[in-house]
Amino acid sequence: MMKILFTFALLSSVILAQTFRSATTLVRAETLVEENGRLIGGLQSEDFIILDEGRPQPVANFAAESGSVRLVLLLDSSGSMKPAMRQLAQTGLLALSVLHPDDLVALMTFDKKATLRVPLTADRKLVIDGISKATGKTPDGGTDIYRALSDAARYLFTAKTAANKVDAPNVILILTDNAARADTTEAAALRDLWAASAAVDALVVSSSPLWGEDISRSLAGTKLQDVRRIADQTGGVVRQTPDAEAALQAMLERSRTRYTVYFRQPETAPGILRHVKVDLSDAARAKHPAAVVRSRTAYYAE
Repeated sequence: MMKILFTFALLSSVILAQTFRSATTLVRAETLVEENGRLIGGLQSEDFIILDEGRPQPVANFAAESGSVRLVLLLDSSGSMKPAMRQLAQTGLLALSVLHPDDLVALMTFDKKATLRVPLTADRKLVIDGISKATGKTPDGGTDIYRALSDAARYLFTAKTAANKVDAPNVILILTDNAARADTTEAAALRDLWAASAAVDALVVSSSPLWGEDISRSLAGTKLQDVRRIADQTGGVVRQTPDAEAALQAMLERSRTRYTVYFRQPETAPGILRHVKVDLSDAARAKHPAAVVRSRTAYYAE
């Protein structure tokens, strides 16, 4: 009988070990803080609070400056984006010059799906040459923003795993006119983005009004895609302008200017979706009452 009990206890401990992970796993949250459209610098770890499923978690590690970043430049290659693509081919090298020498940049274009044009590289000229070549491609005619973001996130996840690097933040900067009706769901894209710990910044190259909730409701049954919702849930920012040349440099600077906040993952089964909120402490909020904190809203437990 004692032997049976011992065997059962041993088996239970093995199952438990396989089902739950310890709280030593660190979760990374890239966090952008703005007030009245201006980036807020100089914050410290004590200026942030973290809620995981509504429960406070202490900041386990903190960095106020980004080291290198992995950036995917994701360009909408549909017909309406061709003028903006030609602009980038002519002036993109100047815009990319704001990146640090050790930042890695990849180029992807998309219509109904994303195509990798240039793998992650520190060579800016390779990226610019890739943009020039992409402007000569015939557009497919369809646009699937969510699938393209999902493809870019999976590429970053694979690249991170292959390089065994976990510290460099992943950022996807998408240039699009935000005009897409496709079957890929927002939930599917977010799953891949959260798994890759990737923030989505978006430059919407358009002077037309963006989709509103009233428009979405009036087109019931039509599957509209809106990059703004994705950016909100991954800690990204969205800017709209018809002039890609003027805005790209500022967006690239903003893409790598984030605080890095770490917290310990609570004990839970791997693969479980957990909701998280990063905000300012009461003291920091008193100094910056109008501050907007942008960070990921969820992650998958490891």
